[in-house]
Amino acid sequence: MAPHPNEQQISLPSSFTSIQDLYKRGRGNLVNVIGIIKDFKPPIRTRGTDHKCEICLYDRCSEDGSFDSITLNVFRPENEMPDPGLGDVIVLFQVKFQERSEVLSLVTHKTTDIHLYSARQIPPPPESASNALRPEPRKATHKPGQPIHEYVSFFYHSVDKSCIPSEVEFQDIKAKYITANEKFKELKDVQVDTFVDVIVQLVRQPYDNDYRITLWVSDYTENDSFFNFTWKGPTIRADKPADPHEYESVMPYVADSGGEWKGPFGKRSMQVTCFDPHTAYVREQGLSIGSWVFLRNLHIRKGRNDANIEGFMREDLKINIAQMDTKDTVSPDPRLKEALRRKRGYEELKKIQSQEIFNASWAGKKRKSDLAEMGITSSDKPKRNKNKKKSKKKSMGHEESVTSSAVGSTISSTNDNNSNVKCEYENKPISTFEDILDPIYYKTKINSKEVELQLPFVNLNYRADVRVINFMPPDLRDFAQPKRMSEYAMLSDYEESDADSDEERGSIADRAAVRQWEWRFFLELEDANSPNDHGGKKKTLWVAVNNFSAQCLLNLDASDLHQDEDNLDILRDRLFLLWGELEEKKSIREENKRRAARAALSNTNLNRPPSHSSDDEGPAPRKHETELRSSQISNLPFSCCIRQYGVKVREEDPAKADAGKGKRWQRMFGLFGTKIVTHQQQAV
Repeated sequence: MAPHPNEQQISLPSSFTSIQDLYKRGRGNLVNVIGIIKDFKPPIRTRGTDHKCEICLYDRCSEDGSFDSITLNVFRPENEMPDPGLGDVIVLFQVKFQERSEVLSLVTHKTTDIHLYSARQIPPPPESASNALRPEPRKATHKPGQPIHEYVSFFYHSVDKSCIPSEVEFQDIKAKYITANEKFKELKDVQVDTFVDVIVQLVRQPYDNDYRITLWVSDYTENDSFFNFTWKGPTIRADKPADPHEYESVMPYVADSGGEWKGPFGKRSMQVTCFDPHTAYVREQGLSIGSWVFLRNLHIRKGRNDANIEGFMREDLKINIAQMDTKDTVSPDPRLKEALRRKRGYEELKKIQSQEIFNASWAGKKRKSDLAEMGITSSDKPKRNKNKKKSKKKSMGHEESVTSSAVGSTISSTNDNNSNVKCEYENKPISTFEDILDPIYYKTKINSKEVELQLPFVNLNYRADVRVINFMPPDLRDFAQPKRMSEYAMLSDYEESDADSDEERGSIADRAAVRQWEWRFFLELEDANSPNDHGGKKKTLWVAVNNFSAQCLLNLDASDLHQDEDNLDILRDRLFLLWGELEEKKSIREENKRRAARAALSNTNLNRPPSHSSDDEGPAPRKHETELRSSQISNLPFSCCIRQYGVKVREEDPAKADAGKGKRWQRMFGLFGTKIVTHQQQAV
């Protein structure tokens, strides 16, 4: 609706920003906005005392017929929530303009004030809309003055309202949303003879019995009416290592439960039986263990044993199962986020409770059996240096400071270190690779006999003087990889573990479709302080550089370096400050290897000896490659922080599977707290 020709034009107050102009503002800024309300989702409970509601507002119709609209996310206690009506004008002071996953939105800040003008009471201009201002549910710091009252009248009567639904439609949508929220329950609150909506995860593979499908689900809350899955502890056998994540438990009465229960333990899981058309949905969508689903109109009643309650998805004209998307970081369901937080809390608690048993029980049994087979008792075991053993004996799972982990070290950093590299703990003692690589033993008693068990790894931090002598992958463009998405990614406090093994990271075929990238590469370090061995070499160590550590090291975010030539050039320049001409020398070695392979294949075809048997033809021999590696790489040493940790890897030999069935622990080392300082930063 355009204003009357004789009607006075009133401009948007200077302290306010139009929705169209928000795109020109910096993300994260606090802005003032005026709009008209076209959609409203009533408050739902979130973590803690806050609730959340969503308000969609717009301020103009664009030339293409679309509307400049944006969503406001309001986080406040329930009694301070706004309750807008259809077409009300909203005036926002100090709301945060944000961008998440390329979607723009507004979110309330502690300084945000929200003012609503009732659409039915806004007079035509030039009259003031002050009488249409509705009472505030909370005390406001910023209050609209007369210029804003006058602008609201002009704005409301001049803006196109064709996109606003009718009053009947608006109230119907609002009522349905409220009813859905009231019907939604966490599993801890479900009761017999009720129909509820729940968000749950499948914790066991669905059992398909043709005309029905049985699910076991959990939202990681506890209900006294659920079956109690108890953990009896790991089965300790000399010929099979225990697995802290494999549990013996008592299964309930159902015959189709599908073997051992893997968790969650306690009264956290409920059986759900599905009938058509829900069975068809489960099959077609391929729902499996780990899937999160929204179950609507779930019937709760006593189970067949008359002891525990169960859920039933009855026959219906519509499908009441919907799969949830845990990768949706744009508009995630807050109820799903709360369930994910509960799951994460449960897993952390389970890990803590099982780790101590894992460290001692299975290792003790296996070690005792090995000693018995060899006819060795604990008193026969050779003793290590008493002082060194005392200083190094640490129990796995306890983080140590850099000071504590620099075991028995009195080495000081040389003044000839690379000035382009800074270490977070420059005043801490230096550890040698001999210290770092020396195994750690855990002293325990088994059947009243004292034994020492070598731990597969320990969580310790060190500082060392090193030089970079190699890196992987060989192509710098592969230093950045597509980011693996976790179901916890939608949580605002999510931090991905940097100890994930390669086998746990998903592969992505279409690189162009990936929007998020992370650093992941490896450096081979040489101990600058250790003496040469009999072969003239120093001790070396491979360290992993994860995304967080690489961001610290490079002061650069990861991107698709196969496409991003600018970032690739920056990466190459900064790594030159770290390792000098290493990349160039490595390229020569790689090319020599390729030439050797081609020449060997050619000579084989001609029935001639390989070229490396002749002194005057073909590529350099392997000995020369070794000399190239040790003498021609002349970069300066630098101090860095190194941490030791463990990851699970596949293991086919049951005798070596010390991390569970088909898994073993592999000791790893990672770089952290180290930064390349550019010349510009040094100047500052």
